[in-house]
Amino acid sequence: MGGQQPQGTDGRRPDGRKADAATVRLRAATRALRLHLDGLPAVFHFDGAGDQFLAESVFPFARWRYACADSLLGSGMGGTVVGALARSLFDDGLRWQWIAQDAAERRSALMGSMLEERNRICGYVADHDVSFPHLARWFVPLSGVTDLSGGSLAALSAPPLPDEQELLDMFLDSPAPPVAPAVVGGRVEDLLDAARGMLAMSGLRGAVMVLGHAGHGNLLGLQSSLAAGGVPGHDLRADHEALFMHVAAVGVTVTLLGVCSAVPECWPPEVDQAGFLGQAMRLTEDVVAAARAVHGLGDPKPASNASPKVRTRPRQLRLRPEVLVAPGSVLPDIADAGPVIAAAEEYDAFLSSWHTSPWAHGNPKLASVLAYAGAHSTFATVMATYDQHAAVTAVFGARMLLEEAARFTWLTQDPEDEDAFVQRSTRYFDEFRARKKKTIELFAGNGVALAAAQKLFQLPDPVVEGPETISKGRKPLPPIDEMLLLMGAPYPEPGWLPVAYSLLSQVTHSTPIGLVHMARYREGVLHAHTVSPEMLALALDVACLGSARLISLSALMLTHGDAPARQYALGLEERALTVHNTARLVHWLD
Repeated sequence: MGGQQPQGTDGRRPDGRKADAATVRLRAATRALRLHLDGLPAVFHFDGAGDQFLAESVFPFARWRYACADSLLGSGMGGTVVGALARSLFDDGLRWQWIAQDAAERRSALMGSMLEERNRICGYVADHDVSFPHLARWFVPLSGVTDLSGGSLAALSAPPLPDEQELLDMFLDSPAPPVAPAVVGGRVEDLLDAARGMLAMSGLRGAVMVLGHAGHGNLLGLQSSLAAGGVPGHDLRADHEALFMHVAAVGVTVTLLGVCSAVPECWPPEVDQAGFLGQAMRLTEDVVAAARAVHGLGDPKPASNASPKVRTRPRQLRLRPEVLVAPGSVLPDIADAGPVIAAAEEYDAFLSSWHTSPWAHGNPKLASVLAYAGAHSTFATVMATYDQHAAVTAVFGARMLLEEAARFTWLTQDPEDEDAFVQRSTRYFDEFRARKKKTIELFAGNGVALAAAQKLFQLPDPVVEGPETISKGRKPLPPIDEMLLLMGAPYPEPGWLPVAYSLLSQVTHSTPIGLVHMARYREGVLHAHTVSPEMLALALDVACLGSARLISLSALMLTHGDAPARQYALGLEERALTVHNTARLVHWLD
């Protein structure tokens, strides 16, 4: 998918529909920036320090995700996956503008975060009593590239990076100074200041929440796919596409600038830096201007004198012994995801063998329609990308499927207990009503007109709006770990699903662990844009499990449990289990 040719200049989509003029301009600007960024060679120093290699890996990974998001636009599937990719690029931008402010001190935090994430994964393994042989292979999939053991004094003494919430708080606490247009083509530091202004927009916290809804594959996120005339769950409404690509474009450009500042030795000497970066800024400004014309969010409101609260999280002070990888404990890179791919393709063939129209049995609930269509769309995205240039997209889609499947598993447990189901259903819908209300309030309280904020959540005319009342004293949904454990109950080790979710999150949050799973180092050659066999096997495994659960349950809801749907549900679960039994020999969980 990453190698697809651009759409026609008339903006026609693969399904034959034609985009409006403003969206055509946005897509042209999006594609122009992508093509420009693709022209920059990547430089790696295998003999350098671990934090140097990790920093040099950041921009190629960010550029890859931006290209994947661009390829999905107008494809007729995976619309909300674009939001997940955009959110990760936004977080990268915040992270690298922060590192660039004091690169000499802050770059080492990459190693500190690597150890912190390993410690967190080890905690999940221990807390959930999961057997996980060869954990060292997950921690060091690129053996021989640089020192990623974690045992060096530099790694052990390095602090971790701030988390996403802390970075956002700090960004909003230090508004960017106005920068004259003449700065374009100047110093990297000046370009970073200019780019900070593009990263900001009115109601930024609200915008981040919209991105988060899509990234977590939940009910509100799936509503981004309700485009007029489109297929629910598959498409992407124009204003959300604009919001997603606005932050994705600025995120990838700020990441490039931050890496250039923090690791100047990674710049290819044959490329004129000032000219290339200046052009990247101009093209990013084109995306921002085109996006603002569609999503309607203006410039950031003037900073207030009040200092916003910067929320910090407690640091993990004690490292588990397994965090440090001893020399010789890492297995060679010989794993093969081929059998998992074959099993997933068999599952996909069965999945495509039966379908139901959401409207064949009366007026369905929107949640059931979006769960059914959205799972089909996201799983189709996984299967269309896992062996292509856009393979990283499959990891994002798999995590989204797993998370929403866990919520649906919790929602539909013990269906014979009608009163309990009604209570859980109330909690489920209250969660997203409350999230919607909070997001609109954040927009409206930060410089966005209330009507403009509400418009971002307005559904197309044919869709009947549900009730908006939130129960007094509402109970939030259980933590995702609790719901994943419930979904994993039939397995010998139910805790394998929280561990799997944590591992997939390394990629979606672009942590150092996630970075090193997006390449392979074999026979002295680094193969970039290649997902490790362990991560690919895990992604295909949970994508099949998650889609089987979502499609089975939603199909039963839509058909009122008729016999063909029940038979189809059993077939999906059976074939998903076959994929799991094959994949566990590659990723080593359960």
